[in-house]
Amino acid sequence: MKHIVKIVFGCAFALQLSAALADEAQVTWLDAKCRYFVVKLPDSGEPEKFGLFSARAMPLPNVGDTLKGSMTSIETQLENLTSGEIHKVIHWADAKTQEQLVKEAAAKCSGKDNE
Repeated sequence: MKHIVKIVFGCAFALQLSAALADEAQVTWLDAKCRYFVVKLPDSGEPEKFGLFSARAMPLPNVGDTLKGSMTSIETQLENLTSGEIHKVIHWADAKTQEQLVKEAAAKCSGKDNE
């Protein structure tokens, strides 16, 4: 009986942990040509308030869309709560200001091969 209780408790903890890791963030900036976008990160106590992502494939999110998923994984999928789409993305960096990430995206885009 103790084993069943431990298993049930472990499953409940895992579900809570996965829900906690699935943060929501709003898209605040988008470069559709280069497929980079910035999100306002959820409050975490960290000084970094914005995250830079690039879409690995279409479709792209729009400015104002709310995305849900891991905002810390390097390669991940984000669910677009606004449109219902799934975005395969790469998380490049976090910064205190959006402007820092927009500059970084511009630098990455200028050196990017046209695909």
